[in-house]
Amino acid sequence: MVKILYSEIMIVCIMVLGIIFYNDMKSSRGPLMIGQKVFRLLLLANMGAMFFDTIGILYNGTFFQYSRSIVFIANSIYYSFHSVVGVLFLLYVDFSLYPDQKRFKARLPFYLLPMVVVYLLNFSNYWTGWYFTVNNENIYQRGKYFIVPTLVCLGYVICSVFLTITWWSRNKADYKSQRELYVRLVVIPIIPCIGSILQALIPGSASTLPCTALALLLNYVTVQNGQMAKDHLTGLYNRVQLESYMNYQIRNLREGKYFFLILLDLDKFKMINDTYGHIVGDDALIQMAKILRMNCKKKQDYVSRLGGDEFVIIGQCSEIASVEVILDRLQTAVEAFNKNGKRQYQLQFSAGYTICDRGSEATLDTLINEADQKMYRNKKKKKMMELLEKEG
Repeated sequence: MVKILYSEIMIVCIMVLGIIFYNDMKSSRGPLMIGQKVFRLLLLANMGAMFFDTIGILYNGTFFQYSRSIVFIANSIYYSFHSVVGVLFLLYVDFSLYPDQKRFKARLPFYLLPMVVVYLLNFSNYWTGWYFTVNNENIYQRGKYFIVPTLVCLGYVICSVFLTITWWSRNKADYKSQRELYVRLVVIPIIPCIGSILQALIPGSASTLPCTALALLLNYVTVQNGQMAKDHLTGLYNRVQLESYMNYQIRNLREGKYFFLILLDLDKFKMINDTYGHIVGDDALIQMAKILRMNCKKKQDYVSRLGGDEFVIIGQCSEIASVEVILDRLQTAVEAFNKNGKRQYQLQFSAGYTICDRGSEATLDTLINEADQKMYRNKKKKKMMELLEKEG
């Protein structure tokens, strides 16, 4: 009865991971990033480990011609996959934090070293019985060093958490924009950690792989939700999320508060693209997005990329002058960016804003149109000033 229940749990986990793998393949367009390749390998390794673990459990204690060989081979392959799951988990976290192929390849040999040790011990297990043995009654028994693969797998997961915390300590300034990634890569590994500890402490249990499968499911759902809500280039929220959050903000305005919408447009963005190319143009959008995130400090301030070189900030304020304060802060930040001189281009923006009261029935389109008209007037005024300066 216990065997059947355990097998059913493993089969369900394999099916869940199989569905994730299929959906990931179906949704992919174009060449795969290293991180995505590692994630798929992680899914396959976890499914392989669970499959052979299930075979070992089902045939444990059975009697027919090849039953002892099946139990031994199944457990040997299971132990091999066990460490592969750990190292792939670490590699996935590493590339998620540091998407640099050269760095990834340089670290790969060091990450693989503990797994190689596990493989050598696993290979010698046939003669030493260090990991496990299968007695004459065809029953699996833990060996003296059975905990080594589990500890190595746990070590990889703990290392991934440490790597994430180290990354955060070096990127505190940009934490707001990367908060979801940080939380995901710290919290999700805790689940397989708990599974590994339980497996080491409770004889006959095998909780590491189901817990890892659960962690992969949560990671996939979180990533997918994030991709649906975020603009792929800048990491800002997209228009779908913007409209939903705007309606929520207007409905929940407190007494004496105003709702504001600021529309920003990069000046001379076409010139940046034409002069330096679209890659540099994309970098200009990314840098502007960072400036917006860093200078919209209130929790209710919501920054979104509307499309092209247009950005939107929405939030609440007590007085209309607060919106001008935000714009002044952004202008100061852009000027500081330009003075820094690290980029070959200069950032400039024009902005317009609109405000409404509690209970307003304004739609996103009407608010954007109002802000757009003001922004157009500001842009026209700036062009006139530039012409006067040239003539003067």
